[in-house]
Amino acid sequence: MATQAKTAPRSGEILALGFGTSVAMWFLGYLCRMPPALVPSWLLALGLLVCLVGGGFGAGRLSDCGWTSGLTAGLLSSAINLLILGSLLGGGRTNQVVPSALWWVPGSLLLGAGTATAGAMVGSSTRRGLTRAVNWTGVFAGVAAAATLLQLLVGGFVTSNKAGLAVVDWPNSFGTNMFLYPLSRMTGGVYYEHAHRLFGSLVGLTTVALAVHLFRVERRKWVKRLALVAVLAVIVQGILGGLRVTGRFTVSTSPEAMAPSITLAIVHGVLGPAFFALMIALAVFTSTAWASAAPARATPHAGSEHVFGLLLVGAVAVQLVLGAIQRHLARGLLVHITFAVVVLALALLHGSRLWGLYEGQPLLARLGRLIMTVAAVQVSLGILAFFAVRFRLEGVPRPTWDVLLTTAHQACGSVLLGCSVMGVLWSRRLLVQTPSGAEPPA
Repeated sequence: MATQAKTAPRSGEILALGFGTSVAMWFLGYLCRMPPALVPSWLLALGLLVCLVGGGFGAGRLSDCGWTSGLTAGLLSSAINLLILGSLLGGGRTNQVVPSALWWVPGSLLLGAGTATAGAMVGSSTRRGLTRAVNWTGVFAGVAAAATLLQLLVGGFVTSNKAGLAVVDWPNSFGTNMFLYPLSRMTGGVYYEHAHRLFGSLVGLTTVALAVHLFRVERRKWVKRLALVAVLAVIVQGILGGLRVTGRFTVSTSPEAMAPSITLAIVHGVLGPAFFALMIALAVFTSTAWASAAPARATPHAGSEHVFGLLLVGAVAVQLVLGAIQRHLARGLLVHITFAVVVLALALLHGSRLWGLYEGQPLLARLGRLIMTVAAVQVSLGILAFFAVRFRLEGVPRPTWDVLLTTAHQACGSVLLGCSVMGVLWSRRLLVQTPSGAEPPA
C-alpha cells in the first residue's frame, strides 16, 4: 500500500478522545431533555459525569501517556461543551450573560478535566499487558462519522415533529445568539429545531478539526482534498438549513420578513446523507484496515462487483431524494414504495455476491451481510411507516411511536447509503479485474 500518514502527533489522540466524549455527552443530553419525557436534572448530570469518566477511562487504557491523556481530553471536551453551556448562562435580556458565568466557565473546565483524569487513572491501572497501538486519526474520523449520523437522527426528529420552522429566524434564535438562547425556552418544536442547530455546530466543528488534523499528518494529497470537500460541504449544509427557514440572508426576527423554502428543505434533507457518506469514506481511508490490507486480488468478478456497487449507491441516492419529496411535499409515495423494490433487489444481489464469491476476504463477506441486513431493516421500517401514515388522524398529535418509527426509517436510509459506499470502496480496494484471457490466480 502507498504511504498513508505520517506518525500522528499526540493531537490525534486528544482530538479523538475529547470530541468523542463531547459527542456522547451532547447526544445523551439531547435524549434526556427531549419533550415530553424530561429526565430529572440530577440524573442527567450523573449521566454526563459518567460520559466524562468513560472518556477518561478509555484515554488511560488506550493511551501510553497515562493520566495526562485523560486530563487533556477532559479539558478539550469541556471546552467544546461551552457551546452548550451558554444555554444555561443566558440572562433575562437578549444576548445577556449572567454574572455567575465568571465562575461557571472555569468551574466546568476544571470539573471536566478532573473527572476525566480520575477515569484515566483507573483506566491506566487496567492497562497491564496492553501494548496494541491505536490509530487515533482513524478513530477521530470514526467519531466525526458517528457525530454526523447522530445529527441526522436529530434532524429526523425535526422533520417528524414538523418543527422545521419552529424557530423563525437564522442564524440567531428569536433574535438571541444561538449559543446563548436559554434552555428554559427550548420547549416543544423549538427544542427540536434549536437542538438541531446546536448539534449541527458540533458536527461542523468536528469536521473542521478533522480536516486540520489531516492536513497536518496525512501524506496522501487526495485525502486532504477530500477533507477540504467535507469542510465545504458542512458549511453549505449549514447555510442551506438556515436559508430553508428565512429564504434569504437576513437578521430580521419578523415572520413576515421570511420566505421559507420547501425546495431548500428537500435539498438540505438529501445533502445530509450525502455528507454522511463522505465522512464514512474518510473513516475508511484513514482506517488501519485500509492501510494494512493486502494488494487487490485479481478475480473475473471484480468488474461486475464494481458496477453493482455503484448501481446500489445510485439507487439509494435516488430513493433518498424520493423520500425527502414524500416527507416535505407528501407526494410520490407510490413511486417511493415501488423504487424500494429496486433498492432491495440491488442490495441483496450486491450483498450476497460480496458474502459468497470471495473466499479469503472476510471483510467483504461482513460488508455483504451488513448491506443485506440494513436493507432488510430499512424495508421493514418503511412498511411500518406506511401503515403509520395510512392510519394517521388529521388534527391529532402524532404518538411517540409514530415519530420514532419515521425517524428511524429516515436515518436507516442514510446508514444504507453509508454501507453501500463502503461496499464500493472496499471492493475496489480488495478486488481487481482479471486481465482479459488471463486465468485468475489459484
